Amino acid sequence: MGPSHQLIKLGQWLVPRLSLPLLALNGWVLLRLIDYFKTPLTVLTVSAVLAFLLEYPLGWIERYRVRRLPAVLLLAFAITVLLGVLGVTLFPLLSQQMQDLISNFPTWQQSAHQQIQTFHNWLQSLGVPLQVSGLATQISDQISRQIEAIANRIPGFLQETISSIFEVFLIVVVTIYLLLKGKTLWTGIFAWLPGKLGQQIQISLPRSFRNYFIGQGTIALLLGSLIALALTLFSIPYGFLFGVFIGTLSLFPYGGMVGITLVTLLLSLKNIGLGLTVLAIATCVDQIVESGIAPRLMGHLTGIHPVWVVMVILMGGKVAGLMGVLMAVPIASTVKEVMEIYKPSRREDHP
Repeated sequence: MGPSHQLIKLGQWLVPRLSLPLLALNGWVLLRLIDYFKTPLTVLTVSAVLAFLLEYPLGWIERYRVRRLPAVLLLAFAITVLLGVLGVTLFPLLSQQMQDLISNFPTWQQSAHQQIQTFHNWLQSLGVPLQVSGLATQISDQISRQIEAIANRIPGFLQETISSIFEVFLIVVVTIYLLLKGKTLWTGIFAWLPGKLGQQIQISLPRSFRNYFIGQGTIALLLGSLIALALTLFSIPYGFLFGVFIGTLSLFPYGGMVGITLVTLLLSLKNIGLGLTVLAIATCVDQIVESGIAPRLMGHLTGIHPVWVVMVILMGGKVAGLMGVLMAVPIASTVKEVMEIYKPSRREDHP
């Protein structure tokens, strides 16, 4: 009994100390597998998210006693027509404003230098020994280099887009299959998990993804549209382009304020008063959307503390780049909801 008892104690001592290295090793192997199978995982993930989102309009069509296959074909035709209309009407305007902004940016840079020199002369007249011309020039030059880098990357981006047409085709095909036979696929996958855990994930995962992307997408669409409309009404240059830019960043948590800040800094190069005007308009619209509409859409969807939202976004970006940033919050919401099952209950002792 003596040696056996000592072996048991040794095992009890080793298990907690070996668990962390094994967990780290398993995590490293998982990251390597994700990186190796990045393309098929991306196709499957994007297709699954699109299938989750399209279930709502598909269910609405099926209410009129339309079978699944004709409903999917009708929905695909409607989406194709919508994309064609947007491509004919909005995309040329967006492209034209982008080209004009890049071509006019050197003029904005000269205006920024003049404003900086005026501000510097005003400080000198007040007797303030503060040199801002050198620092401001460096900042302006840095912004200029970033704009030029973005402009130079556009041809490469277009080439990558053309080369990924096959992946887009695969995403469309897989999405259609998931809409037609997705229930059988997910049931077979979740059947490998333990009973209660598999059932909870099968319920929580689609709901978290669908609710998050519908809510965040609605907020981004409203914010981008309202800011574009407001900037256009106030005759702000490139209002439509900046509205689309802010709305696109709003697809990410806290992306709206980041977009507003960047647009404000960019327009401040042309005129500081113009930048402050845009900041006031965009902030008012953002507060209306964030305070009046967003809580009704997103308040009950995630249930995650804002600090953890930032952390999971950073971790998602580190693991899977842009795709990880998009998927981080709904995955964290699903994990939180599933882990509630295993959360120990606290019982209060009453005298």
